[in-house]
Amino acid sequence: MSLEIIYNEKDALERIAQGDRTAFKVLYGHYYKVIQKYISLFEPSKDNLDELTQDVFVRIWEKRERLVGVESLSGYLFMLTRNVVFNYMRSVRVQQRTSELNETMDPAGVHHVEHALLYKQYYSIAVEGMEKLPPGRRRILKMSVEEGLTLDEIAEKLKITRAGVKKQLYAATAFVRQYLLEHAEMTLLLLAFLSLFDR
Repeated sequence: MSLEIIYNEKDALERIAQGDRTAFKVLYGHYYKVIQKYISLFEPSKDNLDELTQDVFVRIWEKRERLVGVESLSGYLFMLTRNVVFNYMRSVRVQQRTSELNETMDPAGVHHVEHALLYKQYYSIAVEGMEKLPPGRRRILKMSVEEGLTLDEIAEKLKITRAGVKKQLYAATAFVRQYLLEHAEMTLLLLAFLSLFDR
C-alpha cells in the first residue's frame, strides 16, 4: 500500500478503524513529522518530543473506532495532539507539586507510606463527593478529570454549549473541593490533592 491511501482520507480512516495495521503504518509514516510540529507549538522542549509523538499514535490506534466519524483528519490529529501534550503537562505539574510537598513535609521520606495512604483516602472521599453530584454534572467532571477532555470536546460529545459545560464543570469542581475540605483531614497533602480539581 502506498501513500495514495492518505489522499483518500475517508477510506484510510475506515481501514484503520477496522484494525488495518498497514493503513495505520502509512498514516504513521505520513504524519509523524506533522504531529511533532503540532507538539512543538505547545511544548517547545525537545526532550520528550519523540515520546509524546508516540503517545499520540498510541491514542489514535486505541481510539481507532472513532476515526469513522472524523470529518477532517488534520483537525482530529491537532486536537488529539493538544490533549496528549496538555495531559502530559498537567501530570508533570502534579508530580512537581507532590515532590515539593514531600520534601517540605518529610525530607527523609519517613512518612512516605503514610502520605500514600492519605492520598488514597482523599481520592476515595473525592469519588464519594462526585457521586453526590447530579448525573449530568458528574459526567462532565469525569470527562474532564478522568478522560482529560477539553470544554469544546465535552460540549461536542454531549451536544450542549461550551458555556453550559464550563458552568457545570465549575459547579462540580467547586462542590468536590468543598466536600474534600469538609470531610478530609486538613494537611498540606490535601492542598496538593485539591489542585487536581483546579479549573
